Amino acid sequence: MKWNVSGQKCLRYEGTEGPVRGGRKPRSRAAAVTVTAALMVLLCSALSIGGANTALGAETGAEIEVETGAETGAKTGTRVIQYQDLRELLKAGNPGLKEKIDDYNDNVQTYQDMRDAFKWEQWDMESKAEDMKDSDAAASSLYASNAAMLKSSARNMYKQIDKMTGEKNTRSLEKEADSLTMAAQALMNSYNQMAVNARAKAKSAEAALASWEAVKARYSIGSATLADVQAAEQRLTNARNAAASMEEQAAQLKADLLLLLGMEPGAQVEIGAVPAPDLEAVAAIDVEADRNKALGNNSSVLSARHAKAVGTAAQNRREKQVNQAEGEAEADLNSLYQTVVEKRTAYEGAAASWESAQMIYNSLQNKQSAGMLTNTEYLEGEASYLEKQAAWESASMALRQAYENYRWEVMGVSEARQ
Repeated sequence: MKWNVSGQKCLRYEGTEGPVRGGRKPRSRAAAVTVTAALMVLLCSALSIGGANTALGAETGAEIEVETGAETGAKTGTRVIQYQDLRELLKAGNPGLKEKIDDYNDNVQTYQDMRDAFKWEQWDMESKAEDMKDSDAAASSLYASNAAMLKSSARNMYKQIDKMTGEKNTRSLEKEADSLTMAAQALMNSYNQMAVNARAKAKSAEAALASWEAVKARYSIGSATLADVQAAEQRLTNARNAAASMEEQAAQLKADLLLLLGMEPGAQVEIGAVPAPDLEAVAAIDVEADRNKALGNNSSVLSARHAKAVGTAAQNRREKQVNQAEGEAEADLNSLYQTVVEKRTAYEGAAASWESAQMIYNSLQNKQSAGMLTNTEYLEGEASYLEKQAAWESASMALRQAYENYRWEVMGVSEARQ
């Protein structure tokens, strides 16, 4: 049994159809010995494993090639990392998570192989018992008895597999995947914010260069002072430094994200855009309802609630610890919700500002087409427009991240944020 990347159980009973009754060609003695030896090896392997790592979790992309929207850049030959694919990419590529998934699957597969072998032997012995029922009653009884024992063992193997792949034993790995997904989302969000602002700053630097050259030209004919030239040069230096700093930060964030996904930091991939925030979902947040869910999923609260307490004094201490843990969890949730409210207000303000900037930019383009602007004036206007656009896009991504953080807190995934 394996788990595919979408989290669906895939039962594999290869070669367990059982022997064909009537007219079948019996297996050779050597084949029977080989199967028996395999059974012994599998049994020893299972005993040595002792069910280890059964709480590692379930879902895996370890041996399955991920086919997601990450290939949308195929036409240009560049792989695109999409926001919605981060979880599956982590399962398939993050070294630590992938190793745990592989270990988990190896253990499940060992039990599955054992069960398959037991079932084959059971069916083989049942067939022989049927064949010998009239000619050798004693041998038939022996085969039937052993077939029943193997059937019981196979049933126990199935129960163990079902237990290993149950929700309780898969929760640990799912929690780790959640935490890594949260971290990857934050990195991708930060990268995109730096990237859009770096592009805006690059345009500001281009406008500053044109302004500096224009001031120098006026200085050469005596219509500008040396101080004007020096001030324009300083603005150019500042704009270039700001653009370079953001580009450098974006490159580092991209490298960090790729490393988290198990890719080479210098891999030739494109980081996709962060989806727009779901404003309806943001407006529909029910803090009171979410508070109960958050308390039920918070690890600190659960630990305090389930702590053993013998005696009145110990029970009082536990109650105090529970109240403290619940209070801290509620405070965290309220703080994250307040951040969502603040980011939504900022988003609405940035959206209104960009809407105005679009109208101004349209007018700017018309004037440029009519030859009513100098190149410097047009570049400065374009830079102003791009800065407003970058501010709106950043506000959009900030709201998205604030909402994601809030939802992760409700789900009990807060460790990655700390």
